[in-house]
Amino acid sequence: MNSQSAAVVGAGTAIVDLLVRVDDGFLAKELPGGRGNTTWVDAARLDELIVRLRERGFHLEKAPGGSTGNLLCGLSELGCGTRFLGWLGLDDDGMYYRDTFAESGGSIGAFKYHPSKHTGRCLSLISPDADRSMVTDLGASAEMNADGIRQSDLDGADLLHTEGYLCGLEDRTFLPRLFERAKNAGLPVSFDLASYGIVREHRAELRKYLGQYVDIVFANELEAAEFAGTDDPGAMLDALAELCPVAAVKLGALGSIVRMDGRTVRIAPEPADPADATGAGDLWQAGFLFGWLHRAAPEVCGRIGSVLGAAAVSHFGARLPEERWRTLRERVRAMI
Repeated sequence: MNSQSAAVVGAGTAIVDLLVRVDDGFLAKELPGGRGNTTWVDAARLDELIVRLRERGFHLEKAPGGSTGNLLCGLSELGCGTRFLGWLGLDDDGMYYRDTFAESGGSIGAFKYHPSKHTGRCLSLISPDADRSMVTDLGASAEMNADGIRQSDLDGADLLHTEGYLCGLEDRTFLPRLFERAKNAGLPVSFDLASYGIVREHRAELRKYLGQYVDIVFANELEAAEFAGTDDPGAMLDALAELCPVAAVKLGALGSIVRMDGRTVRIAPEPADPADATGAGDLWQAGFLFGWLHRAAPEVCGRIGSVLGAAAVSHFGARLPEERWRTLRERVRAMI
């Protein structure tokens, strides 16, 4: 389990998180209909919300974020080599994101820099029940384009991971080009459906990608229900496993259900004291992939995912302190 045991390239939106605990009244007023989902806004609207929060005395905490970034940092902490293919701005937030990713052990060589767009930001509104609603301005990440992909970005990798959020890019050739590059390099691909809003808007596109390119697909219960058109967990899993060799549906406090090697496995949840769901699904996926990269059985892959996901949901923010990671590494090492 050294740092060279596996290498994962992640392509996704490089986003700086602004985390804040809010009351239900603020959500009802400022985010009607958007609770628990991702709402896309421009920089002006995000700035307006930030001003209102500060005027009301709410405290905002800054952290590197984005689904793929959270997953890669989790894998880095477990001992995998990681590389982020993402777009940053040439601003303080961009340098902060790059430097914190490097500090976690990730390679910064595949980052691209937009000369005028600011780095993407996500306002993560944490409600009293520990659910989160995200208000996102993609910034430089919206400028991700197929011409920026280099074959060297994938050199030496054992896996490509990417996310459904990239379905919304203006350059609709980005994901197909990326998938073809991975296919030509013989790389397996894992894919996160990202949000139920993304699934609703891009269902046909996602079905095509899953069927042609994706080896491992991840979804939470809302995304899987939207994709399958049912809220029955078994049917959700069937709909995804029909297209991908490995499928996992995360069911929150009910655990998860996985189809792998032709077997269906139910994974019990890890006990947790919920503080904030931000990044919990991303770290669940990091744990699962760590097990998969080490050729572990589906029960073990899912169990590692549950351990990391519970650690994330019990902590405010997606990035865990080093002392917590020391304990997690010891526990995971004993499971592999």
